[in-house]
Amino acid sequence: MAKEYWYFVGGVLVVLLPLLLLVAVKKLHWLEVRPDQKIVYKINGGDELTLHAFTAKNNTDDTPTPALVLFHGGGWLYGGPADLYPQCTYFSAQGLTCFSAQYRLGVNNRPDISGALGDARSALDYLIAHAQELNIDPDRIVVGGGSAGGHLAAALGSGLPLAPKNARRPAALLLYNPVLDLAPGTPEHHLVKEYWEDVSPFQHIDSATPPTLIMVGTQDLEIPVPTVQAFCAAMQAADGHCEIALYEGQGHGFYHSQEYREKTNARILDFLKDLQGWLG
Repeated sequence: MAKEYWYFVGGVLVVLLPLLLLVAVKKLHWLEVRPDQKIVYKINGGDELTLHAFTAKNNTDDTPTPALVLFHGGGWLYGGPADLYPQCTYFSAQGLTCFSAQYRLGVNNRPDISGALGDARSALDYLIAHAQELNIDPDRIVVGGGSAGGHLAAALGSGLPLAPKNARRPAALLLYNPVLDLAPGTPEHHLVKEYWEDVSPFQHIDSATPPTLIMVGTQDLEIPVPTVQAFCAAMQAADGHCEIALYEGQGHGFYHSQEYREKTNARILDFLKDLQGWLG
């Protein structure tokens, strides 16, 4: 009996070890990825905030390229630009200059959402102001992000009161399971109850909100599909363009897995190609 048991264990290891090694190698690959440069766009309390830049790889002349700036998730408390290096690596190979943005994170388990939103605004303003030296087109800057980072991107697109008057908005939004609504009764309302109306994208949708793609798993308990559908319906009521991509059976943060990273990358590429003047 003991002999059969060890034969079984050995057989399981023969099957599992190669798979585990493959996963480990892939993780090490992404840890080794490095941006082409890190650009300081803001000083916050003595700390440098940086944009991790991946230059468009197939630009054969000096024509300014479209740009994509991404904000990582993590509840406005955790995470970092490296979380979205895989996406930036892919999109830079498709002809966009991609920036994965660092922004301030909260302390003592208390996020600084208005501060993070101010950083997101500063990052976009920096790219617009330095478009020529970065060889990017200031009229083709897309903003995206996941979860809390999706909130920052959606806020820039919806023209929140915290933004300077007449501040320029992104050309489009790419949102992975984004936090869209911070009204009373929503999961994160308690974090911003004193000023939620100033930082909740849903309540500020207007006709200037740019074309938007929202990608969400059907089993996401943090960002339910009906919330996403309501956001898109409000955009359409304001004569905006909003698309939803649903991923069956997937929960929050699904886009970090290789399978769904590839699927969302392909969906985003199709969305961008449909925008006039983008990517051929």
